[in-house]
Amino acid sequence: RPPAVVLRSKVDKNNEAGGLVVGATNNKSRLSSAFAALGESDQYDAVLTGLCAKILDDTSDSATRAALQDPIKLMQEMNSRRVTASGRSLMALIDATCVSKDTKAMSEMMSLCLKNGGVQKYGKLQRFITQLPSNPNARVTCSDGTKKTRTERLESLAAIPKDNRVDEVSSALTFSAFASLCFLVNIFGLDDISPFTNISIFTLTLLGLVDNFYDVINFGAGIASKDMKDVDMKLPEKGSLPLDLGTGKVTGTVFRGLTRLVTLDTERESECEAAAFYAAYALGLPCYAFRPNSLESAVLAIESTKKNTPLDPLLSSVGIQKLLIWLLAPVAMESSKHAQLVISDPRESSGLLERLEDKVSLLQDKDKDLFWLEGDEKEDLLVWAYAEADKLLRDNKQVITDISNQLAGGAATVGDCVALIEDW
Repeated sequence: RPPAVVLRSKVDKNNEAGGLVVGATNNKSRLSSAFAALGESDQYDAVLTGLCAKILDDTSDSATRAALQDPIKLMQEMNSRRVTASGRSLMALIDATCVSKDTKAMSEMMSLCLKNGGVQKYGKLQRFITQLPSNPNARVTCSDGTKKTRTERLESLAAIPKDNRVDEVSSALTFSAFASLCFLVNIFGLDDISPFTNISIFTLTLLGLVDNFYDVINFGAGIASKDMKDVDMKLPEKGSLPLDLGTGKVTGTVFRGLTRLVTLDTERESECEAAAFYAAYALGLPCYAFRPNSLESAVLAIESTKKNTPLDPLLSSVGIQKLLIWLLAPVAMESSKHAQLVISDPRESSGLLERLEDKVSLLQDKDKDLFWLEGDEKEDLLVWAYAEADKLLRDNKQVITDISNQLAGGAATVGDCVALIEDW
């Protein structure tokens, strides 16, 4: 059998210049020597990062799931030897696990990271969430330190913002189609009907401006009347106009629909994505979708009921509330800064409850405290979860802002966002 071919250092006797050459020798290569010179922790980090880089290069699902076994076994060995992984290697590990798109693999990996000590803030805030009691007269401690009954607290909470995007977009498209038709009439020179179309489009545009920007028009008229003292330009009060013009009731649906169609706001999108990501991580949900939806949440809840799963049980009132907070976090973020919801969708939270209601036979055997399945308590649960999501975001505003700024750059990974939360 020929000797193993390894790299060895060869020195030229004339100029004593060293270099790596291929030779048949048992001597250690420079690579082996350099690796041996590293401490135990650095050696593990180097291997773990290399394994994760290989996974990130091969993104096929089957290859990724199989390749994850090596990092998992390595993390188990590190935990048994009490070797703490560095932030850099943990970032690579989380990114590699995300490629698998497997919540069970992510849950197992995050559990290993917690035991390792490198991750400390995953799921840390779930114990601070105030749960909705089943008894309306039960007292809970509010964020301001006061104690209120469930009914009293619900009366003081803000309602979830309404969303009617289907009607708004439909109205906007109808108006746009009519306006386009009017312009085509003028372009093709249809003189018989062009006067009617011109009057129609002018009337609708004027009506929309008055209905949606009456406060601005009234403010401008007030300034103009001060400059022209001899002219009284005071406009009628908003509520006294015919058809409630100025309140947005007449053309507000069309205007909001047009806003949806033309709004492209990267910062706004990043803020909603950062809110969803932080809520999932802080509550210990092993799914880091930047735009969560009811289907994904329902699947996660059902998956948690299976035997021999690493997922924490989510088919309980506690688990369902965590999922609702995750779904409503983007809504709470966007509504805190904007009057209209464009990026987030509050219907996803009610959609989750509707999907789970279809699995009542499954739920009844799992947890008896799902009291909201009966009666009219779903709305109370949604309002409660929305308030908890809003509180979670306000209490952690700075780190969410940092994540948002990172996402706005367009090159951030899940590992980068986790690094901001963990202060790596």
